[in-house]
Amino acid sequence: MIFDNQLRYAIQIVENYKGDMPLHAWLKDYFRLNKQMGSRDRKMLSTLVYSFYRLGHAIKDTPINQRLLIGLFLCNEQPGGMLEYFRPPWAQKTSAGLKEKIDFIQQQPEGRDFQPTDIFPWKEELSPAIDHVAYCLSFLRQPDLFLRIRPGYETVVREKLAGITAKPTSATTTHAGANPEFITENTIRLPNGFNVEAHFTPDKEVVVQDYSSQRVAAFLKPIEQTKEPRFFWDACAASGGKSILAHDLYPDLDILVSDIRTAILHNLKVRFHTAGIKKYNSFLADLSKQQPPASAANAELILTDVPCTGSGTWGRTPEDLYFFDPAAILRYSALQKRIMANIAPHVAPDAALIYCTCSVFKKENEEMIAYIRDTTRLKVQSAQNIQGYDQHADTLFAARLSHSH
Repeated sequence: MIFDNQLRYAIQIVENYKGDMPLHAWLKDYFRLNKQMGSRDRKMLSTLVYSFYRLGHAIKDTPINQRLLIGLFLCNEQPGGMLEYFRPPWAQKTSAGLKEKIDFIQQQPEGRDFQPTDIFPWKEELSPAIDHVAYCLSFLRQPDLFLRIRPGYETVVREKLAGITAKPTSATTTHAGANPEFITENTIRLPNGFNVEAHFTPDKEVVVQDYSSQRVAAFLKPIEQTKEPRFFWDACAASGGKSILAHDLYPDLDILVSDIRTAILHNLKVRFHTAGIKKYNSFLADLSKQQPPASAANAELILTDVPCTGSGTWGRTPEDLYFFDPAAILRYSALQKRIMANIAPHVAPDAALIYCTCSVFKKENEEMIAYIRDTTRLKVQSAQNIQGYDQHADTLFAARLSHSH
């Protein structure tokens, strides 16, 4: 009876959720209105619903109840008793490899039309370097949690991690399942659900930052650079993670941040205080409609992490994949062109411009770089799709441009 009720509630959620707000926020409201659900119900429903959306556009015409179970089977290695109740033969295969599970589900009546390449159907819009099949398959697993250790805190963070892994774990502890992996000296991979705040001071000791975002450092500080910049402008600052990264690369940096949203700049003030960043200024601006202030033209390093479809991060928000309207690609591309048309002319002769998106679409990536190159005097020093789908991370794009190679 409990599994029947959980499946019925999951169907109700999918039928009522329209994608007009983040799924995690919608579910929070839903659970608040349905207080009869215990923590086990909430966890199971979240797993079911997120697994449903991880199938993207594959078998969209399959009845919701069947699609929920297929998603549960493909996206989870230990989906609990629900599959044992509804599909006992499937439950015996839950720990198999993904290829074997896909082959198995294609042999079932409800899954015979499942094709992984239908998950993300816009192959022709992808940046050329993106492996379409691998990218589609990446949606069937939730990306991992990544931390970046901040300079000066290497020893204390490692000691805390050692203490966490030394403790016996249980289902009720905040460090349950924690098995940290050091990808680089200062980049840690942890399972999602790890309670960072229970063990560290975020933004002071560590920064919660996707591995691919951390790799943008290569564009902020290229190997051939001989003179460190003194003035950095983060033109589309958003959460400010890359500004903290720039500060950690260049501790004496003067930082200028701008955004279109007042709330963002307020949040940055709080975050920078925790991070110990004191040398910064901010201004509110819609750079798609206005020129930057004269002070911004003095920046020696400019980061334009422009608004985009966010398609490279949909592994974390699969509902965005499910409800995506491809017409948005052109809308964002037009917005990006307006922003860059206002910023690029103000890049100083000895400055570098970093163009960055969290998109996998070529119109937002390679074609935008071609536009900047063709409409300004800037030349491309380097450009790369920062592929995260093989690392259980986001997939980004970054390019470094300047007036000379």
